Amino acid sequence: MGGFAAVSFLLFAPGLRVAGFAGNAVRPRPAVRRSVSTEAFATDAGGGDGDTPGDIAGLMKRHDPILLFASNLLPRDVARDASALYAWCRRLDEIADDPAAPPEAVADRLAEWERRFDELLAGRPTDGMDAELMRCLGRHRDLPEAPFRDMIEGMRADAVPRGATRTVETMDELETYSYQVAGTVGLMLLPLLSAPAESRTPAIALGKAIQLVNILRDARPDAALNRVYLPQDMLREAGVSSRDILRLDPSGGYRDVVRRVSGRAEGLLREAEAGGATLPGLGPVFVQIIVELYREYLTKLRDASYDNLSASTGDRVSITLLQKVRAAVRALLVVR
Repeated sequence: MGGFAAVSFLLFAPGLRVAGFAGNAVRPRPAVRRSVSTEAFATDAGGGDGDTPGDIAGLMKRHDPILLFASNLLPRDVARDASALYAWCRRLDEIADDPAAPPEAVADRLAEWERRFDELLAGRPTDGMDAELMRCLGRHRDLPEAPFRDMIEGMRADAVPRGATRTVETMDELETYSYQVAGTVGLMLLPLLSAPAESRTPAIALGKAIQLVNILRDARPDAALNRVYLPQDMLREAGVSSRDILRLDPSGGYRDVVRRVSGRAEGLLREAEAGGATLPGLGPVFVQIIVELYREYLTKLRDASYDNLSASTGDRVSITLLQKVRAAVRALLVVR
């Protein structure tokens, strides 16, 4: 959920109650066609209970305490809606990444999760957290269904048969996957903040960049799970096989592919950086902070000669608290 946390935090920023920023005026938007009536989305409709917001806060506290802190700074309604989105994405992520579940069971659970999404769209939430999302969708009629379904599809791609290696054939396929599991988060959150339409492209770019960096960062643990996300066509061109990666062999050819994917991640960070100004309030500052942090990782990866498989260099490719503070300072200097 690293991508969700990062994208959520920066998109929370425009609504933060900070001295000198009065928040966002809500602009009218055209309604998005849904199959249910507005009444079906009434607060705490079918399945909701008074403890559900507290349950979601508990979920945040366990998994993403920084997001819980950020949500407490938001206007109440925005915080509740963003938390409902978080709960839906977090629970989907737990289905997809359950280490004890065989791939066939994961695929079945993802199908059930999509059926539950259909049910809440029809006004029949399965539980209180689904009812919270139903309420959120009712308040934001311009919040599209596609990102939710796209995220499920991205998780489904990871549910490969037992014994098989999860691979990606091309860079285009990897970017599609990165959009599905991270770029979608931005599209879900933008309507909550009444962000302009031109914020969509940089929000997607940032989500994709975050996911690419996460893939580069997690190459070693992913290999232990039989997952190789670097594009197969690039690996073949470099004379590298998935078996080499599963053996944690950081050959020169492998490191060249890492360098190329790192370059694409940097390009997406620049795209997000350029579009950050489209966000209202403190949005541009927080976009720049995220860009600086992820760029810092790419710099350290370059300094490690693009070796993200060896235990020694992998341990060094991390971001310290001091580097995070420096990234925040650089962001403030850039966005003035």
